[in-house]
Amino acid sequence: MKYVLALFLSACLALSSYAKSDEVGQNVDVKHYEIHLNEINISERTLDATTIVTLTSLASLDKIELELKSLNVTAVTADNAAVESFSQDGDILTINLTSPLAENSTVSFTIDYSGSTFNESWGGIHWSNDYVYNLGVGFDSQPHNLGKTWFPCVDNFTDKASYDLFITYPEDMLSSCGGLLEETKNNNDGTKTDHWVMSQEIATYLISFAIGDFVLWEDTYQGIERDIPINVYAKSNQIDKVATTFANTKAFAAFFESQFGPYPFNRISYVSTGLGCMEHVDNIALSSSLITGTTNMNSDFFISHEMSHSWFGNKVTCATAADMWLNEGFATFCNNYYFTEFYGDDFYYDVMDELIDDIIMSCHTKEGWLPLNELPLDITYGTMAYDKGAVVAHSLMNYLGRETFSDAMKYYLNKFNAKSASSEDLCEALSEATGLNMNDFFEAWVYNPGSPVYYVQYFTVEPNGDKYDVQVNMIQDHRGADYIGNGARFEISFIDEDWNMHSEMVSWDGKSGTITKTLDFEPVAIFCDVNNKFADASHEETFVIKQNGSKDFSAAKFKAIVEEVSDSTLLRIEHRWVGPTTVGEIPEGLTISSDRYWTIHRLDKGESKIKGEFQYQDAVNYEENLIVSPNDSIVLLYRPDGSQQWRSIDYVFQGLSNYGRMTLDDVMSGDYVLGMWDEEHASIIETESDSNINIYPNPAEGKINIELKNDIKGKVTICNQLGQIVREMKINDKNMTIYFDGLTSGIYTVNVMNRKNIVYSEKVVVK
Repeated sequence: MKYVLALFLSACLALSSYAKSDEVGQNVDVKHYEIHLNEINISERTLDATTIVTLTSLASLDKIELELKSLNVTAVTADNAAVESFSQDGDILTINLTSPLAENSTVSFTIDYSGSTFNESWGGIHWSNDYVYNLGVGFDSQPHNLGKTWFPCVDNFTDKASYDLFITYPEDMLSSCGGLLEETKNNNDGTKTDHWVMSQEIATYLISFAIGDFVLWEDTYQGIERDIPINVYAKSNQIDKVATTFANTKAFAAFFESQFGPYPFNRISYVSTGLGCMEHVDNIALSSSLITGTTNMNSDFFISHEMSHSWFGNKVTCATAADMWLNEGFATFCNNYYFTEFYGDDFYYDVMDELIDDIIMSCHTKEGWLPLNELPLDITYGTMAYDKGAVVAHSLMNYLGRETFSDAMKYYLNKFNAKSASSEDLCEALSEATGLNMNDFFEAWVYNPGSPVYYVQYFTVEPNGDKYDVQVNMIQDHRGADYIGNGARFEISFIDEDWNMHSEMVSWDGKSGTITKTLDFEPVAIFCDVNNKFADASHEETFVIKQNGSKDFSAAKFKAIVEEVSDSTLLRIEHRWVGPTTVGEIPEGLTISSDRYWTIHRLDKGESKIKGEFQYQDAVNYEENLIVSPNDSIVLLYRPDGSQQWRSIDYVFQGLSNYGRMTLDDVMSGDYVLGMWDEEHASIIETESDSNINIYPNPAEGKINIELKNDIKGKVTICNQLGQIVREMKINDKNMTIYFDGLTSGIYTVNVMNRKNIVYSEKVVVK
């Protein structure tokens, strides 16, 4: 829906004067609107109109409330009821009845009105010298529905009705409206009246009109059930560009029908407008700048996106603006999903990779940590609804598998045909269609903020005859919410010695699960979600290195620097946006990052030397929860896999407390994480005071000297930041020298011990 040619949509900021919209229409069900646009005054930019609203009461009522914006009502009459009076207060038209209207009564109100129309930066009625058209929603207006800008109505997502539209306008123009053109009448006064009929029931924001200097271009699409007209109403100077611009329209329709069922409306029709794009039923507004005379991906993006709304938004409409992902998320998914048909799966997954990476990095910083089904009005048409909604739909498709997904979505669309639905309704329908408890998926992806994260903690292999039994320990975590659920479903790939990938979908409940597989080969690695089928909070990239140079993985703050390679090396980076699980105790004063960590897989053919550069940055997307004080000391830790403890590793440090990098001389397979020693433990202090012991120099370079004024029987140990002993020497003299060859720069603890206890301890900085 509603793009302004840029893919980014401005957040809606202005508040409307509309005060009682949640109440309007709650006790009525509008069945039909008969709209007469009697005069469209282009020079004055005014309308004179009459609308007949036919509705059924859902309770006993002494008044009826409808919505009308900017225009002034001059008269109200009724069939089967007596009108005592009417009034307008802001956008609310109140019709007072002489006597109460009984429940389940059907009544028609004829409402005459006129005046200047409303428009905002996007929605409402837009005027020019040679055309007039409406856009059914606004970005600035809250609520966003703007059917009320040209006819009195119940202007929400749930009250759907059929329509007759009579539009009178200059005879040298052409009209394009929702529905089918029933009749054109020449009024012999320089005007004509077109009668358009919309027999399907749709929401008020989806009915539309446009008049202008249009020329009609026609074609026919042979659908799976019937022949469907294709209409494009273009400006006269554009008409020669239409056929090429819309060359893929039939292919889009065929793909969407194959996936989601027969095309649900009368026509596939577009109209050229100054602003675009908007998915009005049978009359899609498309920005004139997209009619280029070329077949290109940019125009195809909007043509296909708006067409897909015929299923997602028009056939089934989100019940409230808070659930806009059901409209816009699925439509954004669809305008990418067709790539599988046009350009192949690899192209589709590359496009989705970029979208997933963008969501991981920026969605929460723009709009906060919010459940996908609870969007506030000011971000109804923002990144969450469109892009996060699209990657969740992508994950849903892969969670179910394409065939099951297609069948289940058809079931949902048919169950709620011509109705509105919530996220809970979609969940229930998918559960009914698949026999799966889809609440597990919706809790993880929709009802909780953020995104789940799935990964392999470690695996073991045991020979079993000529086969191998593999036990895989899987972990479930969640970024942005304290939630761990059941029904986790994820794809992993077992890698053989020739780097072939053997993919399996695995399932488990809870935080961790053990998956057992028997394979014909011994796996050398297990990769997580190689094709990014699940938009969990992780970045992944795999590349094969065959020459010297560097490879940046900027989103994960990692760089591979290749200095030697005799044959080739496969390097895969999995960068997860949660803290790692940790085995064993963490030393006092050391904090392990809760924001992110890396898993690196390195598979060599021949000899190679590859440095690994790990970067850190005190920023909202990176180390915001790790770096607290400029006096803290940041470190890089390593473990071969998640079954083992973190340990120190040799690296070259460059940077400050809030920004820098650690470079390994030769990066290894395993997990890497940032840690932070707090100010107290990072500073050089004496934890035990003894004037009879002297350690120098400090900071040290290459070696330290230890002077003992008293005889001590025992030993000296030097421990790294994890408390692991890296040097040990028996005390056999009052003057000792300990060399640091082989140790990386960092902070170490020198302990002087007698036979039972530590008698002196000092932090030493090793350059």
